[in-house]
Parts: sequence; C-alpha cells; structure tokens
Amino acid sequence: GDVSATAKSYMIYQEGIYVGYKYYETRYEDFVTGNGNAGDYAYGDIVAYPFGYGMSYTNFDISDMNVSYNAADDTYTVTVKVTNTGDMAGKKTVQVYVQSPYTDYDKQNGVEKSAVSLVGFGKTGMIEPGASETLSMTVNKRDIATYILDAGDYYFTAATDAHNAVNNILAAKGYTVESTNGKMTADGNADLTYTWTEDALDTTTYATSENGTAITNQLSSADPNLYEGIEETVTWLSRSDWNGTLPTETVKLALTELLKKDLKDIRYDPADYESVDMPTLGAKNGVKLYDMIGLDYNDPKWDELLDQMTFDEMNSLIGDAFHWTMPVKSVEAPGTRDENGPQGLTASLLGNDKSQLTATAFTSEDVMAATFNTEIMTEIGKVIGNNCLEADIACLYGPGNNIHRTPYGGRNFEYYAEDPFIAGTICAAEVQGIQSKGVYVYLKHVALNDSETSRRGVNTWLNEQTAREIYLEVADKAITDGGAWCVMTGFNRWGATWCGANSNLLNGFLREELGMRGMCITDFSGSSQYMDLVDGLIAGSDIWDSPMPKIHTTKAANYENDAYIVTQMRNAMHHILYTVVNSNAMNGWSSTDTLKTITPWWQTAIYALIAVLAVLTILCAWQLSKALKAKKSMVDTAPAADQK
Repeated sequence: GDVSATAKSYMIYQEGIYVGYKYYETRYEDFVTGNGNAGDYAYGDIVAYPFGYGMSYTNFDISDMNVSYNAADDTYTVTVKVTNTGDMAGKKTVQVYVQSPYTDYDKQNGVEKSAVSLVGFGKTGMIEPGASETLSMTVNKRDIATYILDAGDYYFTAATDAHNAVNNILAAKGYTVESTNGKMTADGNADLTYTWTEDALDTTTYATSENGTAITNQLSSADPNLYEGIEETVTWLSRSDWNGTLPTETVKLALTELLKKDLKDIRYDPADYESVDMPTLGAKNGVKLYDMIGLDYNDPKWDELLDQMTFDEMNSLIGDAFHWTMPVKSVEAPGTRDENGPQGLTASLLGNDKSQLTATAFTSEDVMAATFNTEIMTEIGKVIGNNCLEADIACLYGPGNNIHRTPYGGRNFEYYAEDPFIAGTICAAEVQGIQSKGVYVYLKHVALNDSETSRRGVNTWLNEQTAREIYLEVADKAITDGGAWCVMTGFNRWGATWCGANSNLLNGFLREELGMRGMCITDFSGSSQYMDLVDGLIAGSDIWDSPMPKIHTTKAANYENDAYIVTQMRNAMHHILYTVVNSNAMNGWSSTDTLKTITPWWQTAIYALIAVLAVLTILCAWQLSKALKAKKSMVDTAPAADQK
C-alpha cells in the first residue's frame, strides 16, 4: 500500500556495459592474458556464433589494411583489399573494431572498457571470383572516447566478427594459440591491425557534444549508488575483478521514505515552482500555421501564433493523441494520422485499398541490422516514407531503438541488435530515408524498454556510463547522424522517475546535448496514472498516446488557472506544431485554407440513436415510477385484515 502496483517491480543492470559480445570477448581476452581474475573461462562452451558472424556461398580474403587520420573532421579512414577466393560472386562485410587501453585511471574512477567495440563497417559490391575491391570505411574518433580519451595504446582491426577482432589484436600483442597453451581459440592476423598511442589523458576534447553543449552527468538519479533514497550499495560488473564482481544474487532494495515519495503517481506541487505570468490565450493575431513554414523554431512569430490558442485546444491536442494529432482551429493547424511502424507501416496487414493503408511489410529490425548495409536501409526508409505518403500518414511510431539486452527480450524483433553502434548506424540510415518524404519518426522506446514482462512502471537502475554507451547510443546516432525529429518514451522508470517525466533525459540529453528538434510522445498511456500529464509536461513530454483524454482532461481542468502548467502546455504546443509544420501534413495547404468541422453521417446517426435511447429511457423511468406509485396505493388502501 506504500506505492502503486506499477511501482513495485525493479531491475538493476549490474552487468553495466558488458552486454552481449562486450562481456564474452572482454572476459575472453582477460582469460587469455591472465588479467582481471577471469577464472577458468571456456569461451567455446559459451559462444556458438560470435557477434558479427556471417555465412556466404563463397570465400573472401581481407588484406592490405591501411589507416589514415583526418584532423579536419577528427576521423580515421580505414581501407582494406577484399578478394573473392571462392567460386561464386558475392558481397563481403568488413567490420572495424577498436580496443582502448584499460588503465589505472579507469579502475580508480569506475570507467569500464570493452576489449573490442564496433566503430565502423563497410560492405563491398558484388565481387566476381578471383576479383578484388578496395573497401574504405570511416571511423569517428568520438566513437572511441569514453567520457575521456585515455593515454595509452589503441588498436584498430579489420575483422569478420567480434571474436576474430580480439584474436587479431592478441596476435598484434604477440599472443598465439601455442604461446597461451591453447587458451586462444585461433591465431589472429596481426597484419589486420593498426596501433597508435595517445600520449596524454584528454578530458576536454570530448567534454562537449557535437553541437557544442557541455556534457554533464544527466542520469545520476538512476544510479542506486548515487541516489540518496536507496540504502543498499550495488556492485557493478568490472573487468578489474570478474569473479569478484560477477552478480550471484539479486540485490534487494529497501523501500525508504524518499523512494516512496519519488515513486508517487503524481509529484507536482505548485509550491516547488516559482510563479510565472499567465500566457496569452485566445488572441486574434490572424496567424496561421501555414505562415510558419520555413521559419526557425526561435522565430518571434511563433509567439504570435501560440498566443492564439485556447486552453481547451491545447488540452485536447496534448491529451488526446492515440495515432493522431487533433486539428487546431485557432491557428488553422491540420490534424494528422499517425501509425505504428518499427518494420514498415504495420497497418499494411489490414487490407488492399488506400483506406485500409496498403504498405510493404519489411523484415524484423534484427535482420535489417544483420545486412550491415546502410544504402539498402536508406532505400527501405524511402519506401516506408512513400507508403506513409500514399496513406496520408505524417508520423511513424518507429523505428524501434532499444537493445537486445538478452536473447529473450519480448520485442527483440522490433530492435536492431545487442550492439548500439550497428543499431544506431542502421537506424540513422533508415530514418534519413523515411524523413526524406516529410514523414517524421518517433524513435521508440527511449529508453530502457528492454523487457516486456512487468514493463509498466518498472524501476530500472543503471549507471551513467552504461546508459550513455549502450542504451542511449542508438537514439544518439539516429538523431545526430540521421536527423530523427521525435522520440516515444517508455512505460519504464529511470530509477524512481517515469521515463516521460525525466527532464534530464528529455531536455538535458535529447534536446540540449543531441539537439533533437521535435516532440516527445508517451507510449500508450491509457489509464496509467503514473504517466501523469503535469509531471510529464514539466519534464519535456509533449503529447500523450491516449484515446481517453478524459483521464487527463479531468486533471487538466484543475490547472486551467495554473500559469506554470499552462506555460508548460504552451511549450509543448510549440514542439508539436513546429514538427507538424515541417512535415507532409502541410502538403497541399495554401495560405487561404481554413479548417472546417464536418460531422460524418455515421456520427450524426449515433447522436440521433443516443437521443432516441435517452427519450426511451426517460419514458421507461416514468412508466416505472407510475407503476410503483400504483402498487403503493393498492397496499395503503387494502383492508387491515389482509395486511400481514
């Protein structure tokens, strides 16, 4: 009874950054080299197919690796020669992995490093038997840094998969199967490695995001060791001591008073916020949304437009957005049709004519990522965008952006991979294709929706490095490289705070660090009271995926005279309308167009039926009342002898 039912389950990501191959390959290297108390680690008994493994109808040889650094854009260019040594024509994927030094500084400051991390890849064209192709791949140095850039030796390797990458780097360090008494699973190829040394620890170059925003810890409230409301200490898995830090039992968290307070469904208290002036509502400035086409988000004309909106219009648009956005008459803003689509327009399953949203059903996202082919993913994105145009859809709920934390994730088919680099890079390519058609995407579900079981309100606890390097990296690349406009948040909590009410996530990370331009929508909110309207608005959520606006309308009615909340609603409207005006929703609109309310025949028929039923109900009640009165009269006038 201390907290709601949706707040009672929790998960702690004790494995930290060591998800998938980053665990298997890192512990393997430490086992081979005798570091980190790795114990007796039998890699071959645990891993059947390493990350990145693929099969072909032919064979290839990779050779002639060369690396050059481009100071102008802080990138490396990696080239290799790929030769078809088999009997059939085919394409070959080459993967570039990096190994960063794991230093005393890292151990002292709790910074973890994977033995190898994917930082680049390329795919050849069709190569005939006996022929070769030189493949060029680009690596952004920012993808190598972990908060900081350590001093020490760094390794690039061109590899066929993550395990092959580790063996190549071990070979460059002088290790062989023979010299390690069979600990290595195979000899690597040192010729496919490149080594360089960073002379000094660099804590400044990558201390700002690509748009120049200072990077600070945004997510400490989700780290149980930094959150004051938790008494227990969580040990994160560390390669400094594998056997000593590997979780062996569940950490049980006590429900403290602060934790109970932070898990409340509604946390807004006007006393916590400074008073502000009530925004202008219902002005007659004569500005239409059409007039905003091409204007910057900060253009002063937006104030004139937003001044025209009424409280009821804002409340309707924010709280009633189940696969649509409502039209807004005061600014002549069109409504939009929004549909689900992590793997294409999901509504394609409904029929064959336009009214039933015909579209192409593509394969699952894990197969998309397995292509290692950004060009084809951009083309797929264009097809999805065209499908949306044909069906008059302005927004796609997708692509999916979560991580395959385990092979048993209930929605793994909607998410790309266990590795955030391939997931983010493929997603960015797909997003570019979709949005080239004027369809804005909602990356979903940002973030930590990595389990379907008990996901409504689950408390997810993890540290900042893990959050940034694994679970947010997909959205990072999709926004910074792919230009994704919007995100859909999850059902889950970051620590004790619902995803959609986490200002550091939505405003600090997505909008400020990454420069996201559009809006944040909730996952299907339905009757979920913890996905509270005002808490979400304050934190940067803009619109609720809900077909039942009364849930929020009832609450919002209490805030009509609350200037602070009305101001947050106005901010949300700015995000929403800025997104809509830059989408295909404005296709065909002119400066003279206006909205007209049309009541369809079926709705008129329903209203008429309701009216008839209401009259019949009144008549029935009247007849029942008459009958009861008559019966009472008969009882009152009956002879006394008959009354028993």
